[in-house]
Amino acid sequence: MVKLRYVSDSTAVLVFTPVNRRYLTGFPSSLGFLLLTKNENILFVDSRYFEAAQDKAKDVRVVLLNNIYEQINDVLKKENIKKLYIETENEISLYNTLKSKLSVKVVPSEKLSNRLLDLRSVKTKQELENIIAAQRIAEKAFEDILNFIKVGVTEKQIAATLDYKMLCYGAEKTAFDTIAVSGANSSLPHGVPTDRKIEKGDFITMDFGAMFNGYCSDMTRTVCVGFATDEMKNVYNTVLSAQKASEGLVTAGAVCSEVDKGARDVIANAGYGEFFGHGTGHGIGLFIHEKPNISPKSENIKLRAGQIISNEPGIYLPKKFGVRIEDMLFVKKNGCKNLTKTPKDLIIL
Repeated sequence: MVKLRYVSDSTAVLVFTPVNRRYLTGFPSSLGFLLLTKNENILFVDSRYFEAAQDKAKDVRVVLLNNIYEQINDVLKKENIKKLYIETENEISLYNTLKSKLSVKVVPSEKLSNRLLDLRSVKTKQELENIIAAQRIAEKAFEDILNFIKVGVTEKQIAATLDYKMLCYGAEKTAFDTIAVSGANSSLPHGVPTDRKIEKGDFITMDFGAMFNGYCSDMTRTVCVGFATDEMKNVYNTVLSAQKASEGLVTAGAVCSEVDKGARDVIANAGYGEFFGHGTGHGIGLFIHEKPNISPKSENIKLRAGQIISNEPGIYLPKKFGVRIEDMLFVKKNGCKNLTKTPKDLIIL
């Protein structure tokens, strides 16, 4: 259990959000309250989770949730707690209820929320192994989808098949809604799969990931069907060069905006700067988008050893086509390790 500096003789922390509760206890549940005091950590869960939590939750005393506000108050009074910190991600209705029901001052804390996000951004060995396992599942699904794609299949069929294959290979679920967009639709960075049928000469961009033991993977590959024009090849190779440039800058201590600039400069110098609008990457963990952000706005953020980030520059030509290539990078003290094993040379099916 992570010790939070917000816990003292007279203060305690209540964690309500499922993702932070899972991070701190190792136990997933849709509902629960984690109360951290100087003397103990208590996980309140209802009868749906009680037995499993007793077996699997780490470094906590598990208590059957009955009247949660009375139960929390009993602990606060017993330990003479005067102030209770909560995450700012909680709904305002919960905050108002806690404020009215509890006997202490309830304080939503941005520092607490940021501290939890910072802790989650640096991965343990087990977290890294979970993310790698999720990525290997996604890669197997990608290998299969290359044999499925042909003229006449739809974007929806490609997305559904990717999802099915990831589940078959051991994903507990997809990490996010799979993107499979083709032709002119591929110019939409976060386009939604449609009934559009694949045609010869199409680019198909697939952005997908698996979840394993609660942890996400994230990868994007753009492939071509039948043939690629010189313009398509040039755009693809520009994105690939940009991705390699930003990867070469990833190391502990690197400024995130400079990593982004590495990719952005390659694309701009090739004449496509106005067609790359999103950030180069983001952190990955229990959520698909976590700290840190790799973007022009991240001027005061430095990479830390143990973080896992995506590296996903792209070029999107409206009404024509788009290309994005994405890997996951594990930040090390000196450089980084690419966790994605799938080749990136242009595939023409």
